[in-house]
Amino acid sequence: MFTHLFFDLDGTLIDSKPGIFKSVLHTLEVMGIPAPLHEEELNPFIGPPLRQSFKTLFGFSDRKAEEATLIYRDFYGREGMNMFTVYPGIPGALETLAAMGLSISLVTSKAEIYALKIVEKADLARYFSTVSGCEINGNRSDKAELITYTLQKHDMLPGKEIVMIGDRYHDIRGAKLTGISSAGVLYGYGSRGELETEKPDLIIPSPADLTDMLTGNAGKC
Repeated sequence: MFTHLFFDLDGTLIDSKPGIFKSVLHTLEVMGIPAPLHEEELNPFIGPPLRQSFKTLFGFSDRKAEEATLIYRDFYGREGMNMFTVYPGIPGALETLAAMGLSISLVTSKAEIYALKIVEKADLARYFSTVSGCEINGNRSDKAELITYTLQKHDMLPGKEIVMIGDRYHDIRGAKLTGISSAGVLYGYGSRGELETEKPDLIIPSPADLTDMLTGNAGKC
């Protein structure tokens, strides 16, 4: 069904919420801004580019979002980055997909230097032919840009045999903008409603369903 799999990181392969939330709360404290009453109000922060999230959730100006990003990254690079767990079933799924000869890449809006460290720490690095993330200054943070960047690394043209797999709306939109297939996962940070609104080619309920649904074997004996 597909030959190249582009996986998002946060909410798709790992649960990184504790480290991200702690980094955001630290940033707000340093900037003297009251934290949300309920931690779940920070859920939309996970996934989109960092500066965009600060602007959208807190109404920051460009200058203030840049200041917040620097504070966030300082804390995240020291502590928050290490506060994650790999979703159960993900290593086995990646192992099976790689053994089937599929090309697997990581495509994340997270800074590439952090993404490389995280997949090494998670013992997942061996499954990825390429790792693509944004530059530390925020360049190349849009998902469509990242997909194009990854296609260039592979020296490939867009096509429906390539699929972007992620848990948020920007994963699906990025795939559509670049002319590749899309798959939304329901076990991450985006809701079913958010994903269905974007009309992905596939909706994958759990990590246990990844292999069959990405290889076209769902429902087969």
